[in-house]
Parts: sequence; structure tokens; C-alpha cells
Amino acid sequence: MNIFDIARLAGVSRKTVQRALNGSPSVKPETKEKIRLIMEEHHYEPNATARKLTNKRTHTIGIFIIQEEGRYQLHTDDLYFGAVIGGIINQCTYAGYKTLITILDVSDPDPLMSLYRQKSIDAGIVVSWSNVQDIVERAASAGFRIAVFDQNNLNAPPAGVPVPPLDNRAAAYRAASYLLDLGHTDLAIVTGDMNIACSPERLAGFLQAAEERGIEVPDSNIHFGRFIEQDGAEAIRRWTSEGRLPQALFCSNDLMAYGALRTLSELGVRVPQDISVIGFDDLLISQYMQPPLTSVRVPRVEMAETLTAYLIETLDGDAEDAEKPIPVFQAELAVRGSCMPAERI
Repeated sequence: MNIFDIARLAGVSRKTVQRALNGSPSVKPETKEKIRLIMEEHHYEPNATARKLTNKRTHTIGIFIIQEEGRYQLHTDDLYFGAVIGGIINQCTYAGYKTLITILDVSDPDPLMSLYRQKSIDAGIVVSWSNVQDIVERAASAGFRIAVFDQNNLNAPPAGVPVPPLDNRAAAYRAASYLLDLGHTDLAIVTGDMNIACSPERLAGFLQAAEERGIEVPDSNIHFGRFIEQDGAEAIRRWTSEGRLPQALFCSNDLMAYGALRTLSELGVRVPQDISVIGFDDLLISQYMQPPLTSVRVPRVEMAETLTAYLIETLDGDAEDAEKPIPVFQAELAVRGSCMPAERI
């Protein structure tokens, strides 16, 4: 029993079976399931060792956790990227690839380049909070296959470097529209670092939704943050020191929303009875906050798996799939208990 037999029994081409094994999104779920059942019935498992000997590849994908000294550390402080790394590993395993995880500083790309030169990996995926433009350009210009999970890590993706795009503007527009649908007219926002591309995009989407409803968001209701918990706390303390609070608050990530919720609780301000709050990212613990936080859910596992499948397709020479752009991902709102209609406040 080989891959040609599996294809014949499934009534598809060998390439379709290969794409299914790689987890390609271009293969319909029902076709993948049919192939899986045939493989299971005939006890067929792809021979990774034979593939390695045939094409002299390692069938290993590197996961590069790139950090920056003195800043947020992914391996100790992160609540966001664990699911991303899990999605990458899961997709690699499904496609018969191993993973090799390495942590390095953004100022020293040599460990990353060494993994390529030593042929320890076939390709790599960058996971980072930092700007990795220089490192990625260096790897790509050397002919190494590299992908980046977060579009905000780059000024502009070098040619041939896949990145799964997220429509940040539409996501923030959706969050603001929800608050407006609840009847709120006094809206405020805590932005992220405005030097990171997603921050102005989210601010623009938020303001667009308000403008379309004829609602003005004054400059005093825009608090510029850095994506850290203290930003939400500082925004609340600033507004209360001025003797006011907005009716509804949108924080550009969940961490800032956590800071806002904690400070509101300390001040005796009730959520959502006195103010509605929305976050962005929908981290796992958001559903366990008091009250459970309404948040924009970023499909980061799906994004990670799609990016990994795309990268593996380029390695396996599937030019047809590799030429297709990665689709733009949309974030949906996870509605919980931190918002209520304005007339009830």
C-alpha cells in the first residue's frame, strides 16, 4: 500500500493525497476525512524516513521565538503565543514534520542562521513581539525558507515570505459597532503602541464606526498605550481624576482590558453596570475574568495552522497551492458579560 493506492481508492490524484497529508486548506474537509479513513482502514502511515532519504531533507520546521532584552519575554510572560506555537506544532505533526524550537535575541540572528546552514531544518517560522525585519531579510536573501506569524513584526514582508494577514480595522470596527448597537454614545479607546501597524488600524476602524453613526470620539477619550496591563489602569485613573468616565471602553488588547477591569474594581466602579468594556485577542483567561470579558477573538490557531500548511506546501513543491495568497483572516466578537445596553446603565 502506497500513496498511489490511497489516491486510487479515494478517487483523487496523488497530489490531492499529498496536500491532505500536509493539511492544505485547499482540500475539502470531506475529502481529507475520506483519505484519513482509507489510510486508517489499510493501516497506512507516511514513511517520513523514506521521504527524508529520497529528497535529502530533514522534515523539520524551526520555530524561532525571537525576543528583545528588557522587553516582554514570550517564554515567561506570554498569554497569546502559546496557542500559536501549539497550532504550528499540531500542523507539522499532521503533515509528518518534526519541530525544533529555539529562543534567540533580536540583536543576534546567528543561532537562527546556523540552523539553516547546518541543515538542521528545512524552513522556519518566526514568533515574536519585536520587529524582525532585518533578521527575516537576512534569512530570505540567503535563500532560506522563512515565514512570520505576525504581520506586525515586519515593516513590509520581503518577497516570498508568507505572513497570515488579519483585518485589524474591520475587527475594531466590529467592536465599536457592538457598543454603538447597545446605545452607547460616549466611547473611549486605549490604543496599543502606535509604531506597530495594528494599532493605527484598530484606532481607524473604531473611529470609522463612530463617525458613521454621527458619534464624535474626542481626543480626551483616546488613551495611547503600549499593549501592557498598566495602560488600561492608567487610562481609568486619568479619566476618574478628571471626574468622568466614558460609557463604554474598547481596549486594543486583552491585557490592557485586564488592567482597566482591575482598576475599576479597586475604585468601586461596576462593570458593566457603570461602564461597558471590550478587549481584543480573546485570551483564554478572558472568559474567567469578573465579569467575563467581551473580546475580539483573533483566530490565531487557524492562522498558525494555515501558515504552517502553506510553508510545507512550498517545501513539497506544490507550486499550485504555494502561488495562492494566504487569505485575510477576520476576527469575530466573543460576547460575554462585560457589556450591557446604555439604557440599563
